[in-house]
Amino acid sequence: MIIPALDLIDGTVVRLHQGDYARQRDYGNDPLPRLQDYAAQGAGVLHLVDLTGAKDPAKRQIPLIKTLVAGVNVPVQVGGGVRTEE
Repeated sequence: MIIPALDLIDGTVVRLHQGDYARQRDYGNDPLPRLQDYAAQGAGVLHLVDLTGAKDPAKRQIPLIKTLVAGVNVPVQVGGGVRTEE
């Protein structure tokens, strides 16, 4: 199974070079259309990583993640700064 994933820093879709926050490549600040595209292409599960929350749990992107999860009709795994299921 292939699970498409998006990494998020401050609402922006990013990729880190070998986990280095100083070496990130930005892919835009509107992640919902990307998730919807993955779902439309047949993804059965999606994966989000809140890199902001992973680095500083006080800055978790909970409102954004709730919006993203509500915006697709497939299960979404979430990681990064998660402390509860809520």
